[in-house]
Amino acid sequence: MKKIFIKGIKGGTGATSVVANLACILKKSKEQVYVIDLDPKSDVGLHLGLAWAHEQGWSNYSTFNEASSQFHQDSDGVVFLPFGSNSQAQFSSAHIIEGCNQIDNSDNAWVLFDCPAHIDVTQYSLNKNDVFLEVVNCDPICHSLIYKRLQTLSQAQGQWQHYFLANRYNSASELEFDLLQLWQSDIPLLASLYINKDEVIKEATAFRNVAINCAPYSVANDDFETLAGWLVSRVNQDES
Repeated sequence: MKKIFIKGIKGGTGATSVVANLACILKKSKEQVYVIDLDPKSDVGLHLGLAWAHEQGWSNYSTFNEASSQFHQDSDGVVFLPFGSNSQAQFSSAHIIEGCNQIDNSDNAWVLFDCPAHIDVTQYSLNKNDVFLEVVNCDPICHSLIYKRLQTLSQAQGQWQHYFLANRYNSASELEFDLLQLWQSDIPLLASLYINKDEVIKEATAFRNVAINCAPYSVANDDFETLAGWLVSRVNQDES
């Protein structure tokens, strides 16, 4: 099982849309894909066709077995588990992560976790085969937070793969262009790709869908295909 943890380095970076679009791209490649929402905002379902009024999720149950009744499947075949409406969940996200080992024993299955921005990466129990993507925007706040995170990671005991992923990149912005150039030369953990800003990502959410379904020939589709291929290479490199 390949576990990918995705969070924004701060709120509003678009991490949830990255999770949903990446999951659908991987599924279109005939992979078995699961998405687990660990964020109390419980927004993943809004991208994967879940009704707006649906409020139930794993946080509304006391055990993983009971919470399993809330697994849903979107039109692409992605299986996902919403967080739910109980911000004071009776069991923790750590139990959910551990429980995911029960849902699929296949080495080829992917599990994507949508993690809240306010929980630090070091609070998760990560294995050396896990990949953690921290989503950033090309702005001065993220710039400062990246260097703070690098300092934290240098003191961390874990051996997981950690990368920063630039999202919503606007090449027409001189500031964003300069920041990305600086990061590419100075940040050792920066992913070697970025997700361009594309209005279809916003539009798709209004239809409870993902950008790659609403505009399959868009820049967003190309970017998420590239991201999926890059992750496959990271996972395979670690396994070898």
